[in-house]
Amino acid sequence: MKIIGWDVGGVNIKAALVEIENEKIESFKVQSKFYPMWLKERQKLPEILSSIYSTMVLAKPDLIAITMTAELSDAFYTKREGVNHILNSFKKVFSEKKCHVLTVDGNFISISQAINAPLSVAASNWVATCYLVGQYVSNCILIDIGSTTTDIIPIIEGQIATESKTDLDRLIAGELVYTGSLRATIPSIVRTVEIKSKPCRISFEKFALAADVHLILGNITRNEYNCDTADGRDNDSENSYARLARIVCADIEMFSKEEIQNIAKEIYGKQLEQIKEGLLQVTNNNEAIQDLDFPIVVTGLGKDFLARKAAEELGYKNVIDFDSLIGGKGALVAPSISIAKMLYDTFKNNQK
Repeated sequence: MKIIGWDVGGVNIKAALVEIENEKIESFKVQSKFYPMWLKERQKLPEILSSIYSTMVLAKPDLIAITMTAELSDAFYTKREGVNHILNSFKKVFSEKKCHVLTVDGNFISISQAINAPLSVAASNWVATCYLVGQYVSNCILIDIGSTTTDIIPIIEGQIATESKTDLDRLIAGELVYTGSLRATIPSIVRTVEIKSKPCRISFEKFALAADVHLILGNITRNEYNCDTADGRDNDSENSYARLARIVCADIEMFSKEEIQNIAKEIYGKQLEQIKEGLLQVTNNNEAIQDLDFPIVVTGLGKDFLARKAAEELGYKNVIDFDSLIGGKGALVAPSISIAKMLYDTFKNNQK
């Protein structure tokens, strides 16, 4: 059976064509398109979906699985408006009979049902990733760090071990940390940086992004710098140095590269602290997962230089790469692959 899993974000639209045989993932083909919903013409979403679909398939898939986070984008006045726009866009491109939308309770409903209950399907992609990870590692903590956010979810006996459903619930619980590999703004990470052995307040302007920090430090490549830059200039290292210098109202003629690198290292350390704080908040609520031998599964663009490093700095010894579980490079689109397998299992169980 071939299933396409869609994860429609407010910044990136991701899809995975997953082929499943004998209840196992045999192969997958993935696509990701940068599409900041609030900057683009949102009415072009059906065209974007069609374009991604056409590059992935030669024959029609058996089923289509849908999850989303783009409803939070300020392209929409409310989440209801966002969910309805996204799902109506799918209706324009695909047969509604083949489409199944994931709820935060881990169920699949039709597009029409989802439109009538929009909050039940808003921001449900983490549910899918947890489902697939739980099939491989029944007891673990999932840390998924994408371009924008960090998910920290405990999984016990293969099931999600949290009562949180909405982004608001998860922010309160520490299970959603609003920092990511690329789009995090510098003022969201630090208030001061050390300059000439003294603390210096930073400007609260969007002069630079976490992507500049991680490019300067070699944590990401230019190809992985897959978002708009803060100033609209190129995403090469020279421009990243210039952008980072501006956060303290300076420029590259006032600092050496080494001095700017030191600023980047300090910001990186503070971002790791944010992730560790979230992880500690989650683990403090559950004694079963406080053992430092308890497995941590990491995925997303920041799986190594943020998720793995934060876990290891806290002393966790068993850190597992999502890609090693599925036998291929799928960490960047983990929810898309996961939701396809989740729908397959649901479909098969309903046939029994």
